[in-house]
Amino acid sequence: MVEVDRIMVNELQVPVELMMEQAGLNLARLAARFRRFKPIEYLVVVGSGNNGGGGLAAARRLQNWNLPVEVWLPKGEDALRPTPMEQLDRAKEAGVTINEGKPRASKGPEVCVLDAYIGYGYSRRNDSVTNEVFRYLAEHSNVISLDAPSGLDVTTGVSEIGLSPKATLTLAFPKIGLLRAFEKTAGVLYVADIGVPSSIYKERLGIGWSSPFDLMSLSNLDRAFAEDAIQQVEISYIEAEGIHFWDIKG
Repeated sequence: MVEVDRIMVNELQVPVELMMEQAGLNLARLAARFRRFKPIEYLVVVGSGNNGGGGLAAARRLQNWNLPVEVWLPKGEDALRPTPMEQLDRAKEAGVTINEGKPRASKGPEVCVLDAYIGYGYSRRNDSVTNEVFRYLAEHSNVISLDAPSGLDVTTGVSEIGLSPKATLTLAFPKIGLLRAFEKTAGVLYVADIGVPSSIYKERLGIGWSSPFDLMSLSNLDRAFAEDAIQQVEISYIEAEGIHFWDIKG
């Protein structure tokens, strides 16, 4: 995914902030689906990097739709990188409530926590703020994670905190760690279109399906995104071969 980001920004001239905006819009859309049967308030937990910027974009969209939303910045505004800081300014202008201190303690089903603290770049760390965030997320049952659940190694599928979100909205392409530990650590898995062409995976990275799965090709993802930018992912596991395989659930 690091290489995908490099190709998008340096070769296709698609700026990070544009992909971040698409990530936030799709996260907000998925979060809004959780309101179909009961009222929900949203709390967006925002980290200092690009994943946090996507969370801030989602918060602004939810605010624009007149849905109750607050943002928690565990490390404070000063820790934000430049592009997420721009998203914070936009969220403030839209009227989003920003909290730097600990958020209110409600854990009820009426609160949906959007986990935008750490994305696919997670590496093991031990700082008091992150530990506090991990404890907070692990205590909640109604969590939607952006790109990957915080604390999850997206290569191995091992979770440092054992977070079990209701859903994960991964961006552009499912990470292998989400497939390896799908049921335990990702909840219902969705993939969101943020403008990455599938030709990058097929032609530049050599990702594809081999027999007997070649009928379920990356073209399925293209066709599905043409209909809806958020697609549910279905995981298959061939135990005899140790293969984890995914396709769009249809």
